[in-house]
Amino acid sequence: MLEPFHALREAGFSRSGGIVSAAPDRWSADLIASLYWMRLVELARALTANAGCQLAGSRVLIDGSVVFGMIENPGTPHAGRALVKLASWNEWGATPEIIEQFASEVRTARNARGILIAPGGATRAAMQRAGELRVELVDAVGLDDTLASLPPEKSDFFFVVATAGDYTTPTCPVCLKKLSRVVVDTYRDPMAIESERVIDASTIIAEPVQCRRLCVAPRCEVQFLQEVRANEIIIAGDVTGDFVCDGTVTLLAAATLTGSVTARALNVEDGATMLGRTRTLEGKLEPMNLGRPRWEWRCRRPDGRTDCARVVFEPHESGLVNS
Repeated sequence: MLEPFHALREAGFSRSGGIVSAAPDRWSADLIASLYWMRLVELARALTANAGCQLAGSRVLIDGSVVFGMIENPGTPHAGRALVKLASWNEWGATPEIIEQFASEVRTARNARGILIAPGGATRAAMQRAGELRVELVDAVGLDDTLASLPPEKSDFFFVVATAGDYTTPTCPVCLKKLSRVVVDTYRDPMAIESERVIDASTIIAEPVQCRRLCVAPRCEVQFLQEVRANEIIIAGDVTGDFVCDGTVTLLAAATLTGSVTARALNVEDGATMLGRTRTLEGKLEPMNLGRPRWEWRCRRPDGRTDCARVVFEPHESGLVNS
């Protein structure tokens, strides 16, 4: 079970004394999405308890997701059970597939409704599916709104607890010790660029995308959390992100692109929609695949448990899906 005020003890502070210093000075959706998984679920549990709900224990899974139960309106004729889950670290947002998987978990709990905390947000298709399956979605924006509705002294207290010490480096879900940054490729071959990537299902892509040709199929809703770079981009679905193209970006009929496009040329067919900033790419673009070394979070404790070696977390370069 996750313990209240673990964050303060982890940082060397106590509830009764000590000075907590933090770089941010107030809540924001970006700050909430940047919290590592344990801090975020502790915040969610604290808000739930503050709302008068009765909490059950938490179950931490190896992917960084956390599940806990609660009773809403306890001791009243309107009392009801709910199963709450924080999305896994490498997902952090919600797609229709994630919603469906969680809904199947909720069905195993007797007479309970489901609440999925997806800090990074959700695609429109995921929100529609959540409504169909009666799953409540909570993202960082929603948590920020809840905190803003609290009395200032209560919101400030939660802020001090959540941002004490290192609140962004994730801990290992197995041993609960801080993970380490591990570089997994220090040199990248320009010739090893993926020749073509075809995306034919709605999804959230957390890692940078670099390929020679990118295609997004019709009726697919895709959120890119990091920069997309290609020599040619063809969009037939609905995409969100920042795109850099050393050639032509083509939006086919009924396609929608939200975000920014930097390209040699932009071709928007009749019926397509471009929402955001566009800029003409001038000059030479640096070779693909020669950027920053890729790294990931891993548990490097020499005395760690066997399952610690299975923990591999991708970095959260940007916490919000819809930022």
